[in-house]
Amino acid sequence: MEIKSLQLTPIQEIISTLNLAFSDYFIPINFTIDYVNERWAASGVDYSLSFGVFDNNELVGFIIHAINIYGDTKVAYNASTGIIPIHRRKGLLTKLYEKAIIKLKENGIQKSTLECITKNERAILAYQKVGFNIDRQYHLYKLEWKQKDIDTKYKIDISNTFDFSEFNQLENYFPSIENQNHCLEKYQDNLIAIKVSDQNEIIAYLLFHKISKRIHRLGVKQNDWNTFGEVLFSGLETGSYNIINIDTQNKSLHAFFRKMNFDNYIDQYDMSFDF
Repeated sequence: MEIKSLQLTPIQEIISTLNLAFSDYFIPINFTIDYVNERWAASGVDYSLSFGVFDNNELVGFIIHAINIYGDTKVAYNASTGIIPIHRRKGLLTKLYEKAIIKLKENGIQKSTLECITKNERAILAYQKVGFNIDRQYHLYKLEWKQKDIDTKYKIDISNTFDFSEFNQLENYFPSIENQNHCLEKYQDNLIAIKVSDQNEIIAYLLFHKISKRIHRLGVKQNDWNTFGEVLFSGLETGSYNIINIDTQNKSLHAFFRKMNFDNYIDQYDMSFDF
């Protein structure tokens, strides 16, 4: 077994190993080059600081690191980790991090973050063994949405042109690392904004990816989802959507989602490791 940087590893080889590693995952996943290139580029993936385990030159496990700013801190965000099934329970995750942490420190990075499904107890224990702690929890939702007109005094605009600063006053929770402005800006051309206005004031907004139908961000004035929630979603066209990484501490928002019968299909922990 050899652990080395993924800087010279073809992206197709990484994706093949990624899909094999996630073949028995809690959620069916099939990663494509287009999806990976867009999402990993947006989050700041650095292949020179990402590492793989090679068995006779075959990639069997990896950590993909995105070097990013989270809040005010420069971090190495674990954009993806995987070990193919036949090589699990060999301590490879620990060995990968032993190698990675040395290199991250050499590059001035003192903290790593990741997201892990709460049901994945084995992975959580493995990350905690490395040194990670749980910081907060996210709910994730799926919805089969059918658009409907509602009677409202507010103006609803749907547009692919917007400025993130328009929504600063409507942040109801601190976004997960990949949903920060500076990450979403990198594929803003694929984002659609729904804006609800009262006179000249934006009182609610929602950002979703027009291809994946992933709702990345949303917020309403004074976190008042009872008043503005249904108006906001009335601007969403019929389709299958998912909403990712909403902090569980926002009780008002999650109460609205339950009222709308959105499916809280899985939860994730936000974890970090100061080294």
